[in-house]
Amino acid sequence: MRRLTALGTVAIVVGLALAVPAGGALEARLSVAPRRPAVLEPTQVVVRTYAPLIRADGSCCRLEPHAPRSYPLRVEAVSPAGKTSRIRVRWARGNEFRGVFRFPSPGRWQVQLPQFRRAISVRVRAPVPTPAPTGFGSLGQPACAPPSPAGPRHGFRTIFGTAIGGEQLWALPFLSRGATWASGDSAVFDGLVGKEVKIVFAMTSVRTPFHAVGPGGTTVEPVWRQGHVGPTWVGIPGHQWGAGFVFPEPGCWRIRVGARGDVWMSIRS
Repeated sequence: MRRLTALGTVAIVVGLALAVPAGGALEARLSVAPRRPAVLEPTQVVVRTYAPLIRADGSCCRLEPHAPRSYPLRVEAVSPAGKTSRIRVRWARGNEFRGVFRFPSPGRWQVQLPQFRRAISVRVRAPVPTPAPTGFGSLGQPACAPPSPAGPRHGFRTIFGTAIGGEQLWALPFLSRGATWASGDSAVFDGLVGKEVKIVFAMTSVRTPFHAVGPGGTTVEPVWRQGHVGPTWVGIPGHQWGAGFVFPEPGCWRIRVGARGDVWMSIRS
């Protein structure tokens, strides 16, 4: 009986040794997905926390998942130029804290946990435009080579813009008298020079069209702009608004929509 008691005591002591944190410390691990994100692509940042426990033989350490939800984790992204941005993370499940970050420029970034002296290197690729939907041609490119593609969308002939960061950008022109589409599948127009044209834009985030840039670098501001309330006509979640433009000369015009979208229009006359 005394032998059983002694064995039981040893078992209890071993159990306590397994459960003792190493100096009350906390360990953390970092990861990102995708591993090689593109500029402005939503990138998930995951922090996993662990309690380092003393093993039965007294050595250190065995990592056990542990998540003190109120722990003030600080996660940072450091740009190739050394600029630091805060990444906000929140407890998600188990021992995981998660956040989302959009890298604003390409190059080799560092994602770090300064409290734990942990860091990983992340190679950020150049921005990837959102592919055009089925039935639309190639995305618009500089110098209108090619201009933005156009096609039917819920009963309207609609332009699909070039956008990055997973955005969708659409434009619906309402042509004034004498102006016509010069192509059935791209943003090419005749009779538009010097006439006001209303264009309704829809995008999956709030991005106001603030100017158009002409073939010689001429910048044209909208003569008016107005937000629209309600769902977009193209059926995407997001926002839409109208703007009036007057293009003073023919050529390739680039309508800049925030910092993430462009509509390339070829105006022949």
